[in-house]
Amino acid sequence: MATTMIKEQDLSAAVDTLTALEQRVVRAIELLNRERERRADVEQQLSALRDKLEAEQSASAALRHELDELHRERDTVRNRVERLMESLDALESA
Repeated sequence: MATTMIKEQDLSAAVDTLTALEQRVVRAIELLNRERERRADVEQQLSALRDKLEAEQSASAALRHELDELHRERDTVRNRVERLMESLDALESA
């Protein structure tokens, strides 16, 4: 009978150990699943941010081009005004 009790205690301890291990495995799986979901969310956010950055860079390039065009127009107008002023000065001198 003493041997039977020892075997039952050993079996009970083994079952407790197995149950504890099973709980740890279940928690590890849950943690892994949560981390995979978080990673997927972060990857989606990263993709959205990359798309936004690309759109912003495109808009920035368009604005730079427009600014260059405006500078060229300003220079053209400045040159025309200077020529007109020179013509007026020449008329006043004559």
